[in-house]
Amino acid sequence: MVEEIKKVIKGEILEKSPQRIIIKVKKDSFSSTLNALKGLSFKRLTLFTAVDFVKDNQFELVALVYSNENKILAIVKTRIPKENPEIETITNIYPNAFKYEVELGEMFGIKVIGNPDSMKPFLLEGWEDLPPLRKDFDSIKYATEHYEARNVEVKYD
Repeated sequence: MVEEIKKVIKGEILEKSPQRIIIKVKKDSFSSTLNALKGLSFKRLTLFTAVDFVKDNQFELVALVYSNENKILAIVKTRIPKENPEIETITNIYPNAFKYEVELGEMFGIKVIGNPDSMKPFLLEGWEDLPPLRKDFDSIKYATEHYEARNVEVKYD
């Protein structure tokens, strides 16, 4: 299966095990890579998320797609800059990506072009701070500013 993938994918392919491969591509090849994988029996998108690389000032987008036919998980990764982070929607390939894309907008501040809800609040209505899953979001400062301190005795069983 890896040889078939190498024929249609432009990017770095790492075979971690016979059942798991990692594919690193440029941003411009992300959706076409997923489309090619879908044509090779990777019909199920199981996750679409981001990882914040603060030191590199980038996000890494990660899509996990699975082939039931071949029992292989493909992990497709690409990097995008943190300033003005954008990616094209993949809902035309995997319709269930819709809510993952909404989460990318709300939790990381990544705009998904082609998904009209990507920057609308789903859980964080009225949120005015940095998106909470960014590593430069200071959760302790936020909690101190928005919640009153509680003196609670912690007991361990």
